[in-house]
Amino acid sequence: MKKRILPRKWMITALLLVAFLGGSMTAFGETSTDVKLEINGSLVASDVAPLIKNEYTLVPARAVFEALGGKVGWDAQSYIVTVSYDDTQVVLTIDSNIAQVNGENKTMQVPAEIIDDRTMIPVRFVGESLGFEIGWDDATRTVSVDSPAGEDQEEAPPVIYGSVNGISLQKGSSKSQNTIITITGDAPLTSGGDYEPLSLSEPDRFVVDFSGFTLGSSAAASQSFQHEDSAVSSVRANQMEEDVVRIVVDLKEATTPTVSLSSDKKTLTLTFRQLSTYFKPMDDGKLVVALDPGHGASTGGKRSPDGSLLEYEFNRAVAYKVRDLLQAQGVEVLMTVNGDEDTSLAERCEIANNSDADIFVSIHANAFGSGSEWTSPTGWEIYYYATSALGKQLAQSIHDATMPESGMKDRGIKTSNFYVIKNTVMPAVLIEHGFYTNEEEVELLKSDAWRSKMAQYDAQGIMDFFNAHM
Repeated sequence: MKKRILPRKWMITALLLVAFLGGSMTAFGETSTDVKLEINGSLVASDVAPLIKNEYTLVPARAVFEALGGKVGWDAQSYIVTVSYDDTQVVLTIDSNIAQVNGENKTMQVPAEIIDDRTMIPVRFVGESLGFEIGWDDATRTVSVDSPAGEDQEEAPPVIYGSVNGISLQKGSSKSQNTIITITGDAPLTSGGDYEPLSLSEPDRFVVDFSGFTLGSSAAASQSFQHEDSAVSSVRANQMEEDVVRIVVDLKEATTPTVSLSSDKKTLTLTFRQLSTYFKPMDDGKLVVALDPGHGASTGGKRSPDGSLLEYEFNRAVAYKVRDLLQAQGVEVLMTVNGDEDTSLAERCEIANNSDADIFVSIHANAFGSGSEWTSPTGWEIYYYATSALGKQLAQSIHDATMPESGMKDRGIKTSNFYVIKNTVMPAVLIEHGFYTNEEEVELLKSDAWRSKMAQYDAQGIMDFFNAHM
């Protein structure tokens, strides 16, 4: 967001202080924060934070020079950045010491660079091209910056590229696309630099700022959204500064939307998933379970030390038994894999998220150690993602249906960041049905009768969870 704290020429001189320190003070390997800045005879404070590299100061091109009223252009194919201000244009090529100032080649001490995905340019070189006078008083540790004689100190008017003229809310068609907010402008919304998204708390909000824009009269200033399954409660728009529009999405819980920009950059879409605490599985008139048999035939390792059991084979056998038991009770079942394939974790989540699935259950068997020798750990355990209250309830229902009837050691209910339970939008659990690296327990895992028993427990726990929310 642009902030006009000083007149624009004063702000540029603040940057030149950085250039002065980067080129002189750091020549002896030191950086200092106790330096005073005097601009046209008045002491001021500068909040510019440069990056000093090889004794010279680099600053982010867009964040600094656009904030001062300049224009920054970027050619991604040629890796060329162009900085224009008043009647001066500086053209720099990434990693090249040769720059052009109004078409004339100049040699720099340090080149422009890409650092942490940001274009960083030498501020001393660019600043000196503007012709300011810099002085230094060692006794008071004060750097003075004076405008050229006759230079006025008027503040630059804000640059307005267009207006935000439309903000709409609509109900989505799935749990992953539950609420859709569309923001439109009459010019590319990136005209004044990248839009700035921000998550805020107490209360929870998601904010997007557009620099170089005004709020059009056709854009509603405030809209409420009364849907109990939506994480969004309202959307507000206001003119934060004369050239900055802020869109505020008021939330019922902390959540981050998927953000997408149209090809012409005039439409920004925010897509929110369903409210995590909302669960009414019969809203659509059916119960749907996404069953995920972990791993595939080609997955490395994942077998008992003697090779008599492949985990994927156990997982599929139990999952198919659970499927049959659920279908017998009128539940629709979506399998995330077919046959022996090892569908990627991302694909498994995408299949579930783009379906009508009410819950996600991943079937596994456990292992300990390198897998090349028998080990002592035994038992059954179940995992859910830590922030999912409904995932915890589902885990509890399956646990309570399984223990103590299973006859196995109860390793309990646990939290984890396993990919498939973190990246699904419905209540999700991952069940470890015993250790195939334990010589005694692997015999149970190979038993069809025991697999049927475990499938019955899994199916009963799933139905208990559904019934609690009917």
